[in-house]
Amino acid sequence: MSLSRFDLLKLIFGGEKIREDKRQALYAETMFMVLSGAARADLNIEPVELKRIHKILRNKLDQDISEHDIQLAGETELFETAPIQKYVSRASRFLTVEQRQEVLRAMIEVFLSDGVLGPLEKAYFDSIVDALHLKPSEMLAL
Repeated sequence: MSLSRFDLLKLIFGGEKIREDKRQALYAETMFMVLSGAARADLNIEPVELKRIHKILRNKLDQDISEHDIQLAGETELFETAPIQKYVSRASRFLTVEQRQEVLRAMIEVFLSDGVLGPLEKAYFDSIVDALHLKPSEMLAL
């Protein structure tokens, strides 16, 4: 299954339930979607951000996705249907607290990779935190 097709995210957005054995794949799709969105959050995708995302996906998900494919993921027609936050909100219902924390932790890594955290990135961060449905006490573990 290709992460960039977001097949499981499309299914759950359409109201489908996923089996327990698909939870890891949904986590991977959600991570990929959130991180590709993080790179473009400030409307300026930096090569260092793409490199960081590539490394995160390789290390945390054992997925070797090219920087080009990471950049293209943000341009998917999926976002014409609904904003990324809606997909993440639906996915978060199926993900464990630990998986949602890991998505947030990885997003922070991407934002800090270029040394600048601008207002658009902060707004994206806040919206993804809301969509992940993490309580403040659950974010303390970050």
